Amino acid sequence: MRSILFASSLVLGLLLAATTQATSFTVKPGGDSRVVFTSKAPTETFEGRTSQLSGALTLDPAAIGDSLGVHLVVDVTSLDTGSKLRDRHMHERYLETARFTTAVFDGGTVVAGAGRALAVGVPTAFEVEGTFTLHGVTRRQRCSVQASLTKAGAVSFVATFPVNLKDHAIERPEMLFLKLAETQQVRVSATASSR
Repeated sequence: MRSILFASSLVLGLLLAATTQATSFTVKPGGDSRVVFTSKAPTETFEGRTSQLSGALTLDPAAIGDSLGVHLVVDVTSLDTGSKLRDRHMHERYLETARFTTAVFDGGTVVAGAGRALAVGVPTAFEVEGTFTLHGVTRRQRCSVQASLTKAGAVSFVATFPVNLKDHAIERPEMLFLKLAETQQVRVSATASSR
């Protein structure tokens, strides 16, 4: 009986120790937060960008687990392509930002690279899958991630993934001044602080 109680206590202690290693990190808009989409069409390539990214990460930097706590929110009303006319049409007709003000990535199943540790200044690669909501449509999304620690103990990361417009019920613009590829390449970068 004692050995069963001891074993149970040991397992419970290890589980509690493992869960207490996870740290919460906060992503704030501005600073080095960036979301960039690149559209490559036959006649034109352009980027849309914003620094209005916020959210939280929960992870153990010493050993990335099978899952991460991820909640990232992008203010899509602030996307800027460098052309007022293109931006107006993109926001009003295609992204409908009056109705759908944000894009959200949630979840964080680590599908490749679990168990790796983050090091200061050395990017660690892994693949994460979660849910991505854009234009009111939620889909499973896989991202390639490079992450490292800063000297201050924050997590610096870059995530890249493709977004197919049809998958999110977004009409593909084909006007002369706004040509988009069917699939947009998205790059999200930020530093998440534990304070």
